[in-house]
Amino acid sequence: MPELPEVETIRRDLSSALLRRTVQSIQVKDPFVLTGIGPNGKPRRRVKTAEFEKQILGKRIESFDRRAKYLAMVFSDSTALVFHLRMTGQMLLEAPKYSERIRFDFDGEKSLYFADRRRFGEVVFSEDWEKEPEIAALGVEATHRDLSGEYLRTAFRGRSAPVHSILLSQKYVSGLGNIYVTEALFAAGIRPTKPCGRIADDKLEALSKSIRQVISQSIEHRGYSMSTYVDALGKKGRSQLFSKAYGKEGLPCPRCKTLFKRVVLGGRGVVFCKSCQR
Repeated sequence: MPELPEVETIRRDLSSALLRRTVQSIQVKDPFVLTGIGPNGKPRRRVKTAEFEKQILGKRIESFDRRAKYLAMVFSDSTALVFHLRMTGQMLLEAPKYSERIRFDFDGEKSLYFADRRRFGEVVFSEDWEKEPEIAALGVEATHRDLSGEYLRTAFRGRSAPVHSILLSQKYVSGLGNIYVTEALFAAGIRPTKPCGRIADDKLEALSKSIRQVISQSIEHRGYSMSTYVDALGKKGRSQLFSKAYGKEGLPCPRCKTLFKRVVLGGRGVVFCKSCQR
């Protein structure tokens, strides 16, 4: 969290407000936002703040692009800043409620704040952002027309891992997290613990359609605000108002009235209907 719909919502907000703006100043208040924080609590990469600022200052924003959960601020010279919000990252056009990790000021008295309560988010300067290893390794986009039953059949063939876990891996389908995988599997009538290589062809076709549908609908509702997510204007999304399964443990299934159950997969609590999902 944030997942694809939330990042896409932010991308659209920033495109409306900051295109063609020039970076006039940068305030790096938490150097770890540039280096990342590894599992040992130490920096993941070496980045000097002064060098980072030199690479960015004076550049004009050409576009805001997105790949899965990554957001790219692309400059007119084709270099870019790549943002990953991780769990609690926020990109805001107005000062956040708590201290920002980095602030960008542009001409026209415009500013962009990157806030992140848990400090897992990152900002990376890239000469060719689409070729960054983490991005090049991503699977097909959750909204892309190439996501089909045939694609999933090929991707899942011979694999015994639970379908929920496989969809979270980003290797085969990118941009999904627990919220939207839970919703898509419920819509398709597939149990999250089902080995992905044993799902029938008609169910895979249903799953590809449900993934695209739940993502598209959430983009329309400007994302899912469960805890810290807000859009670039500081407003909450509305997708949580339309959730069918996620967060419904112990409540009746809207289809059959069986109470939703919860199982832990890969350290995540996953909700499903034992009657509707097979």
